[in-house]
Amino acid sequence: MPTIPRSIITPVTLFLATILVTLSGCAHTDRYGSPPVGAEPERAFRVTYVATLSELKPGAELDLWIPVPHDDAQQRITRLDWSGPLDGVKRSDPVHGNTMLHFSGAVTSPTMDFTVTYEVDRFRYAVDLQAFAVDAPESATWDLYLEPSSLAFANAQVEMEAATLNTGEAGTLAQGRRFYDHVLSSMSYDKQHSGWGRGSIEHACSVGKGNCTDFHSYFTALCLARGIPSRFQIGIYGKYDVVEGEYETGGYHCWAEFHVPGRGWVPVDISEADKDPAQAEFFFGSHTSNRVTLSTGRDLILAPPQAGPPLNFFIYPYAEVNGVPLPKEQVRKVSRWKDLPPS
Repeated sequence: MPTIPRSIITPVTLFLATILVTLSGCAHTDRYGSPPVGAEPERAFRVTYVATLSELKPGAELDLWIPVPHDDAQQRITRLDWSGPLDGVKRSDPVHGNTMLHFSGAVTSPTMDFTVTYEVDRFRYAVDLQAFAVDAPESATWDLYLEPSSLAFANAQVEMEAATLNTGEAGTLAQGRRFYDHVLSSMSYDKQHSGWGRGSIEHACSVGKGNCTDFHSYFTALCLARGIPSRFQIGIYGKYDVVEGEYETGGYHCWAEFHVPGRGWVPVDISEADKDPAQAEFFFGSHTSNRVTLSTGRDLILAPPQAGPPLNFFIYPYAEVNGVPLPKEQVRKVSRWKDLPPS
C-alpha cells in the first residue's frame, strides 16, 4: 500500500487508507497471536473501568465508544461485563482489530455512568534476543505498521538521525537497539511542561521531554524512517507488585513493538527504562505483566465509524452527541485494579 504524504493526511484519506489495508489483507497474518496453551500466567487481575458523561441534554442522540481488551499472545480475557443506561454492543475495527463497546440511544439524564469490568490473565512477554539477532525469510507483509500518523512520522530530523544510527551492522534487532538507546539518551520523562502526552514527533525532537506516548512515538518514527514495521500500544497499568485490595490506577501507559523479519515482534518500554535505568536492559525485549493492552495504532477509526476526526489513540471513552464530539471536559474515566489469583 503506498505511503500517504503527511501533508494530505485527513479523516477522508485515513478512512480510504483503512479500506485499502482491509481489502489487501496486509498485516492480518497472525497479527497478535493467541494466548499460550498450557502456560501459567504471571499476573491475573480485574479492572473496573467507569466512564462518566456529564452536562448532557436529555433526549439528544448519544454514541459512546469504550475500549476493551481482546485475547492476544500476552493476555487472555476471562471475563468481560458491562452495564449502563443504554444498550452496548461489542465491536472490532477492521484494520487494527481493536475491540470496543459501542453504546447508542437517547440521553436519559444529564449525567450518565457506564461501567465495564474485565478479568485478565497476563503472560510473560520476553523474547530470546539471541534467536532474533539474524533476520530470516518471511512471506507475511506488515504494511499497516509502516504507515505514518498525523503526529508520528519521519520528519527531516528523524530521517537524519535514523541514517546516522544505521552503521551498516546487519540485522533489524541491532538497528532497533540503536533506536532504543538513542531515544533513551535523548528523552527524559517529564510532564512539567506544555505539549507532552500527544505523541508528537515534533515535540519529542524539539523538547526532548514527555511521557510514554512521546517516547514511543519517537521510537516508531525512527523505525518508519528505516522501513521497520512497528506498532504503538496503549492500556491500563497496575502496580509492579501484587497487592491486597482494589486501587485506582493512573490514566494509562503505552509501549511499542518492532518486527524482526522471520522472527517476530520485539517489545520495548523506553519510558519505564528512563524512570528506572537499572532496568534498561530488561525493557529492550521484555514487558512486565502489570498491564493490559486496550488498543493498537494511531489515527483510529472506531466501529461503527465516528463522525468526528480519527482518534490520536484510544484509551479514554469517546462520545458524540447528535454527531458532534462531546468536549473532553464532559467525559471522565476512572479505572480500578484488583489483583487476583492466576486462573
